[in-house]
This record gives sequence, structure tokens and C-alpha cells, in this order.
Amino acid sequence: MASLSAANKDENVVTIKNLNFRYDTGAPLNINGLDCVIPANSKVILVGANGAGKSTLLRILTGVIYLGLESDEFDIAGTASPHDQAHGVAYLGGVWKRRRTGFEGIEPYSMDIAARDMMKKWQDENIERRDELVRVLGINLDWRMHECSDGQRKKVRIMLKLLRPFKLCVIDEFAADLDIFSRARFFEYLSKECELRGAAVVYATHIFDQADKWATHVAFMQLDKKLSPVHHLQSYAPYQEILARTGKDRAYCPMYVLVLEELERQYRAHSHLFDADNQCLTDVIMAEQACEKAADRHFSESGKGYESGRVAREMAVESMDEHRRKRREEEKAREVAAKA
Repeated sequence: MASLSAANKDENVVTIKNLNFRYDTGAPLNINGLDCVIPANSKVILVGANGAGKSTLLRILTGVIYLGLESDEFDIAGTASPHDQAHGVAYLGGVWKRRRTGFEGIEPYSMDIAARDMMKKWQDENIERRDELVRVLGINLDWRMHECSDGQRKKVRIMLKLLRPFKLCVIDEFAADLDIFSRARFFEYLSKECELRGAAVVYATHIFDQADKWATHVAFMQLDKKLSPVHHLQSYAPYQEILARTGKDRAYCPMYVLVLEELERQYRAHSHLFDADNQCLTDVIMAEQACEKAADRHFSESGKGYESGRVAREMAVESMDEHRRKRREEEKAREVAAKA
């Protein structure tokens, strides 16, 4: 196992060059020529549009996805084959379910078991670390999992995932269920971990209430399945420009504004989301929703019952498909004209 001591504070925790990955042979790339360098003692906010590939990248960083990867260089926390906590990588994301037939579909976090008895061997081996996490997250070790709220279960799951020291902690929207006070304490804990041991945190989120105070870096997963450089916020010009805004343009949550403006830029770069005048196709989206609502209304009001509603839905789908087909033809025509 790679050392997790503070001696490696100046090293990069993640170094990836020209990474390509697709879920199915012959399918479009889900990760396309991605480069990623994450320094030690960094707290990275990873953002991007829905479907850009953030969760796929996080699963690759944690070894959840390991087959079919192609790259020129791949080093995660000192290993080319990361696998969750076995190599100092903590992954807060996904769903944990038992795989044995007798428990298929049953989540351990919903069973009648006390928090102190879950993964008991690991808890016993890391009592000091466990007790610190209990204090930070406000956990009662006597909680019975089947009686807990979703937020309480999430706290217990975080505690268990972080029992062992990590070199890289990857969070996929995992803190969203925590109340704002618990979330603030949790991020303070992560900051201390990074500072003391040179660890790094990558946090994919659409919630930015703690981001400006907590994050040191930001990276954007692009719609073309590439990753932007990992920008240091102190020297990232677009972020500093937002911080400098005053008066009515003052940004009360600069990270939110930064992400909003970057995603708008990305969407504008992909013409299928904008019309020829570069205006967002909100009207098209609303028209599609109106078609669906009309079909639902026709179904509920028609005396002909299900069949009439089904036909109306099919007509609405055909109308939307035809609209999309025309837009693709228009896009191809513009591309040809631009190359001429």
C-alpha cells in the first residue's frame, strides 16, 4: 500500500494522461482523451452537465470501473489499480447491497442492526478515528439502522467508509442528505485530513453552499467527455473576476455563478441545444413538455379510454422525433456551409 503519511504532500495524488473508456464495444466514448492531475492537499469541486461523465470518471478513480481502460499514464494514490479502501481510496457514492441470494435487494443500512455492530472488525481496529467521525457527524452508535432517517444512515455510511486513512476521497453527491450544519463539520474534517496527510478530495456536486469556503480547485467535465484542467481557484481568472464583481453584479455564491456561466458556455458550444440565433431552445423543451401534457390530458378526458391516450402519446412522440430529425439536418447543413 502506498504510504499515507504527510511525507508525500508535494506529490500528485492523481495523474492520468489520455484516458479513453466506453461501456460497450463499438459504442461512443464515455471518456474521451481525458487528462487529469490532482495535487496533494487539494479539495476539488468536479462539475458538469448531466450525462457529461462525472460519475463514470469517479468510478474509474476508485477502481469500481477498471476493465476497458486505455491510457498513456494512470496513477491513483500510488497505484495503477485502485480498489476503494484497499489502496487508500475512499469512495462515497453508489449503493451497497448484499449480493447473496438470501439477502438480494436488502440494504444493510436498513436492517435491524446497531451502528456500532456494522463492520465491527474495522471499527475495533480504528477506534480513535471512528470516535472522531462520530463526534464530527453527530452519530449515536446505538442507532438501529432500520429506525434511522436517510440522513442518519448516510452519516453512518460515511463513518464506515472513512474508518481507514485515505489518500484520495471521492464523493459523488454523497453529502446532499446531510443537514447544513453536519455538512459544514464534515467538510472541515476533510480539510484537516488533506492538510495533515497530503490527501486529496474530489467532490462532484450541484450544491455549492460550502464550495467557496471549502474548495481549493475546480474542474469541469465537458460535454465532449473531456476534462478541463484542474484549476486552482486562487489563480483561476474567471473565478477571480466573479469575486471582483460589485453592486448589482455582486455574486453572493461565486462558485454557483462560475458553474452556471461555464455550463452555459458548454451548452452554447453544442448547437443541438441552441437555435440558429444562439438562443436556448427553452421554447422547444416547453413544446415537448406541452405535447406530453396534451397526451396525458387527452387520455384522462377521452371517453375512448386507454387506446385513445396511447395513440395521442405516439403522435406526440412522432412529432418530437420529427422535430429532432429536422434539427439534425439543419446542424449538418450549417457544418457543411462552415467548412465550404
